[in-house]
Amino acid sequence: MFQGYYDLASNMITQNRSMNVISNNIANVSTPGYKTDRLMESTFREEMIYRYDKEGKTAVGTVSRMNIADERVTDYTEGGLRETGSTLDVALSGNGFFAIQTNNGVVYTRDGAFNLDNEGYLTLPGIGRVLGVDNAPIQLTTDDVSINTQGVVATEDGYQTFGQLQIVDFADYSQLTKITGGVFQAAAQPQAAQNVKVSQRYTEYSNVNMAEQMTMMMSGQRVLQSSAQIFRMYDQLIGKITGIGSLA
Repeated sequence: MFQGYYDLASNMITQNRSMNVISNNIANVSTPGYKTDRLMESTFREEMIYRYDKEGKTAVGTVSRMNIADERVTDYTEGGLRETGSTLDVALSGNGFFAIQTNNGVVYTRDGAFNLDNEGYLTLPGIGRVLGVDNAPIQLTTDDVSINTQGVVATEDGYQTFGQLQIVDFADYSQLTKITGGVFQAAAQPQAAQNVKVSQRYTEYSNVNMAEQMTMMMSGQRVLQSSAQIFRMYDQLIGKITGIGSLA
């Protein structure tokens, strides 16, 4: 009977973690280039079930114990493109990430909603400065610029070139760790992205499916409510058995 406490408690903890992931997805539905996360679940252990009779014991299957969170995985599927009209906004079509210089090193993102800081550097607000192919931040003298499909940033008349956006990719996306919104740290060295196209005056939609996320949230809430009710029943039953009384 006491095993039920562990099973229910572990399930409620896992569901709470799943709800946090879903809430974060919903909160970033408007974040350009955001990629949906999903919490994968597993079991803490499995036990073999036996049937005992005159012939002895016979294995009949297994039972899972304590549902737990296994890992959080990210869906890197591309979102669609949204036209913004801003000359500093860019979106990527194909596999790749922009490189952003921060105080804690280089991070990577598909969020191309760029702006200029007070020193004229191309920046992703709240994150850091956008790096060029020379690994240096790109500094502009104007926001009236043209950005071609290879990421070359120049004046509208083409007279002055400011740099080329550094666009990288990774052989193994499991080496990426999301740190905030659509921004990632990498445990592996990046490589130059192949067959990627830059579109100026566009940003990439997040790939969050709101209908799916809302359905998962409602389902998770029902599981939590059901688990809490059963947990209370266990508590009352144990209280009657032990004579301690209900803790609820």
